Amino acid sequence: MKETKPEEAKHETESIRMPLGAHLEEMRRRVVYSLVSIVLCFILCWFFKVQILDIAKRPHKYAMEKVGLSTELQVLSYQEGFYAYMKLCFITSVFLAYPFVIYQIWQFVSSGLYKREQRYVLLFLPISYAAFVVGGLFGYFLLIPFGLQFLISILGPGIQPIITMQDYVSFVFMLTVALGLVFQLPLLMLLLSKIRFISPDKFIAWRKYAVLVIFIIAAIVTPPDPFTQIMTAIPMIVLYELGILIARPTKKGFTFLGMIVGGGLMLLFVFYFYLTHKGGEVNLLDTRGEVLFMYPEGREWERVSNHTHFRNGIALKTGGEGRTALSAKKGVDVGMDENTEVHFLDPRKIRLTSGQILISTKGLEMPLEIDTPNGRIRTQGGTLNIVAKDFVTIVTAVKGDAILFMEGEEKKLLEGRQHKMSIGGEPVDIGAIITWSEGVINKPEGSK
Repeated sequence: MKETKPEEAKHETESIRMPLGAHLEEMRRRVVYSLVSIVLCFILCWFFKVQILDIAKRPHKYAMEKVGLSTELQVLSYQEGFYAYMKLCFITSVFLAYPFVIYQIWQFVSSGLYKREQRYVLLFLPISYAAFVVGGLFGYFLLIPFGLQFLISILGPGIQPIITMQDYVSFVFMLTVALGLVFQLPLLMLLLSKIRFISPDKFIAWRKYAVLVIFIIAAIVTPPDPFTQIMTAIPMIVLYELGILIARPTKKGFTFLGMIVGGGLMLLFVFYFYLTHKGGEVNLLDTRGEVLFMYPEGREWERVSNHTHFRNGIALKTGGEGRTALSAKKGVDVGMDENTEVHFLDPRKIRLTSGQILISTKGLEMPLEIDTPNGRIRTQGGTLNIVAKDFVTIVTAVKGDAILFMEGEEKKLLEGRQHKMSIGGEPVDIGAIITWSEGVINKPEGSK
């Protein structure tokens, strides 16, 4: 390493000396610049607050749609929405202005550092920011959606969650920021090792205590459920091992890190499989005539022969004289008429593409949702007959009630009633209307 000559060091020291008043004035100027940037970003965010909230709501929408509940957030007072938007825009503006604020901090601090120290800081800052972003994205795309889904799915029947806008905004951004800071762990460990404050041997010796502390931190920053805590703790353990490996690269360290990553991914896969496949088997009870099936990864329809048990994602289709009865999950029985196509997307969602089904539900923990070409249907107990055609879906509540969603509206269908769901209206014979109305709208000349 190139050593700094005494003359150069003396020159650098003299060049960075500034009077106290000049330091304070420089600090004031940088703080003002930073605050102005945050305020400008806040004003910009306020004009796009609805779009920003829609982006922030995506994990919530994913979780609620998976369990068949409303994705709308609630407000409990007149001012709550305003405060929630203020908080949302402020946090977003800090994220947007963060690079500029860091630049201002760097401009203030760099004058007091040697060139060698400046090189270290310039190397660490972009990596630190990238690690923060990766941590936030990990929470947004993985931890928060599946964590919320797990929390909602364990509520059980008869419980309607009320998720307020302010609570959700606080929860999402608190967890996102916490994960962003957690992902700084390897850099912090490397820094402590480089300045010889803590040696890599100490990190290795403290491994078991670090795991305990990690689980405690995960329990503090996440909701009180084991799924979210484990999903938070596993990346933190991996980051801790990565920090040891960066501080002291060894073959044994690479092997140990690989084992932890592999075990963590396997555990996460088990939880993912549990959430997406819980109680989701499709069992054929009876088939008549031509019945075909196809999985999402398949390219061609296959005839049902000895297959009586399918997993989620299966699509079934009956031919001209085909009919079948099946059990989609415990408490859901479906009868398919001829020329009918049904996709069993997950344990709580079915898509009727065409044809007619008779569906019976009872004892469900969460509502079942049926997608049709003309709207959605939600039921938790009872029997429905659904006929899906090109321009209309006819829903009959044979037993029990159902909720219909179409064109942004929500309607309740009572037992013994029938409703036609149609997007944009049903096709009609326009020519017949024109024919009878010619003598009414366009009156002959001379008539009064």
